Amino acid sequence: MIVSPPSERSFGISVGSVCLAAGALFLWRGRPTVSLALLVVGGLLVGCALVAPSALRVPNRYWWRFAQALGWVNARVLLTLFFALVLTPVGLVMRLVGRNPLRPAQPQTSWSPYSARRRDPKHYERMF
Repeated sequence: MIVSPPSERSFGISVGSVCLAAGALFLWRGRPTVSLALLVVGGLLVGCALVAPSALRVPNRYWWRFAQALGWVNARVLLTLFFALVLTPVGLVMRLVGRNPLRPAQPQTSWSPYSARRRDPKHYERMF
């Protein structure tokens, strides 16, 4: 499924805002070098998004390709790990205990045996 990348303006504002927030966090945690780099990149992205969004066309395309590749890999790795480490052991334990979630706790049925009249095959010869 091919999805088109977001607009350059939304790319600049969203990624720039995250960079600014991360820069502020790193500044608060006492990492001024990393924080300065993130704040500058975030400021440039947000500034370009507001003033000249067309300048973000190339970074947006690269970012979108990176995000698509990362999502493809993460989906396979995370889903495989979740299935292997969570669902398989839970299923094995449930089998060992004898629990089947698809079987109702109390069978609720309205079945009753046929009446004597319906057990007779002649009943079906002239139904109307």
